Amino acid sequence: MIEKSKSKENITGLSQYLKTHIHQEGIIVSEEKKFIYMKPTKTAGSSILRGVLSQQEFRVIHKKDHPTAFNEWINKISDNNLQDYFIFSVVRNPWDRLVSAAAYFKIPIKDFLNNIDHYWQDPEIKKHSFPLHYYTHHQGHQFADFICRFETLQADINLVFDRIGIERTILPHVKKTEHHHYSTYYSSETRSMVEKLYAEDIKFYGYVYETQPPSLWERTHHFLRRKFFII
Repeated sequence: MIEKSKSKENITGLSQYLKTHIHQEGIIVSEEKKFIYMKPTKTAGSSILRGVLSQQEFRVIHKKDHPTAFNEWINKISDNNLQDYFIFSVVRNPWDRLVSAAAYFKIPIKDFLNNIDHYWQDPEIKKHSFPLHYYTHHQGHQFADFICRFETLQADINLVFDRIGIERTILPHVKKTEHHHYSTYYSSETRSMVEKLYAEDIKFYGYVYETQPPSLWERTHHFLRRKFFII
């Protein structure tokens, strides 16, 4: 079981940060189970929320489905009572995530990157490709107690299910976008553009550009490290 970390204790202004978060629909809350799921897009969020969390007996609130309850909750939170919540999120290799987002909106990668300021004027496109560290870090400090990786999601989310006290459940595939391995979509130029655009994500999560999918051994090794060394 994951123990709640002390990652939030030295962070001030977290409650205000959440109140002004650019993607408030991505803040999922259970007051009964005392957890907050920071749900970025294109990281299997619908599978986790709709496929599992919304099916539980306890109530889960979020702005899209429960605007009144969510607003009441977020308006009353403080830095102090946020210490009682277990906060988790899911991250994904930025080169891979951008391919998924571009495919979802049917925008060529090169066009997307060359005109990112234009495309980000559309709130839907922006939230589907917004850097992920905004869901896990504030002022350079991690506030999420646990960060799952999309690449080993089932193994990682099982540990979250254990922590919040629900039965381990196989995640369904919801809103899956079909595309080839991300490396087939990039040139050296566009690869570097992603590296600059998502520099903080790469720094915080340690992602690298891969020319092929990770092997079964690599995925298993990653899971074992997570299982036995996360505190």
